[in-house]
Amino acid sequence: MGLAKGRFIIDTHVHAQRHAFKWKERGIKPNWAKLAEGMPQVEAYDNSPRLLYDMEIYGVNMCVIMPAFGMTDEIDAEIVKAHPDKFVSLCGGTDYLKKVREGTVKYSIEGFCEELDRLLSTGLYVGLGEGTLAGRVPREKPLPWAERFEEISQMMEVARKHKVVVTYHTGTLSGYAGARGLNTGGEEWRNPALAHDLASSFPDLTIIMCHGGMQGWWSEMYMDPVLHVAAAHPNVYLETGLYWAELYEKPLRDPNIGAEKLVWGTDWGASIPQQWVPGFKPGSYADQSRQQGIPAHQVDYFGWSLRQLGKAADIFDLPQDDLNLIMGGNAVRLFKLEDKLPHTRLFKQYLNIPQT
Repeated sequence: MGLAKGRFIIDTHVHAQRHAFKWKERGIKPNWAKLAEGMPQVEAYDNSPRLLYDMEIYGVNMCVIMPAFGMTDEIDAEIVKAHPDKFVSLCGGTDYLKKVREGTVKYSIEGFCEELDRLLSTGLYVGLGEGTLAGRVPREKPLPWAERFEEISQMMEVARKHKVVVTYHTGTLSGYAGARGLNTGGEEWRNPALAHDLASSFPDLTIIMCHGGMQGWWSEMYMDPVLHVAAAHPNVYLETGLYWAELYEKPLRDPNIGAEKLVWGTDWGASIPQQWVPGFKPGSYADQSRQQGIPAHQVDYFGWSLRQLGKAADIFDLPQDDLNLIMGGNAVRLFKLEDKLPHTRLFKQYLNIPQT
């Protein structure tokens, strides 16, 4: 069992920027509580040289990059301009949300949607990033789903106008202090089945369920609801890059999901290390550990994820044409990247020829 290989490999979930917390400059002793408290205010810088290095080492042809907390749409746009053959980007309205946090702009869903519309109108972005629907807006308490649904629906209308992909965060971590409480938008992070409402209301929009319910930890508690959303709606796809090998069985065997609705996306750049627990199932999985401390190195997502996908392909004897769809073919179609391919007819397709 080795690394999974494909004809054209695309990681659909990458953070090409790196956080600079500047502990010493801020006079703060590193600790977990301060990390969770201060993450939205950290600065970010272009980390694409390390990303390009890993892409070359592991044979990854392209990445879909997106901002996270503390990162900016503008830096991602510059990275795309510098390497148009390697990257496309999703946006998140980061400049507007920064102004809200600084108190120079009062948040409104109308103002946020105007910013998203402006960004997508530039042609520099191919969809909405995973944190966009959450909004990351400071609130005294989460909004009930009925109100959140109205807010999110307005963002979805912007995506509909521009005919772009929408990514939807699922799953949570356990290591960082407050990680399971990073629910600044509402209850949808705790209940991914609520995405049924969005998928039903916007059947013409492509929705990718980021992490496929498995951002971190060893529990599968969020995975089954996410699988049900994907199985119930033709417009919903699953991102699987943080799945360990055995987790691929359910979506692959589901006749309403299958390889045609899976995309590879690792969360590269998010600094979530792999935990190793020999004799446990799973033997390794992504999550933080307070005992290890805060990762200072560049966590190797590609290597672990490609080994897990390669193992899954061996276990389930997955045809290579189906594996090629997961590793890049589906992403090419969803993000309209045909012009980035070196050749046509690289991915599975059939002509319907009458039998008589």
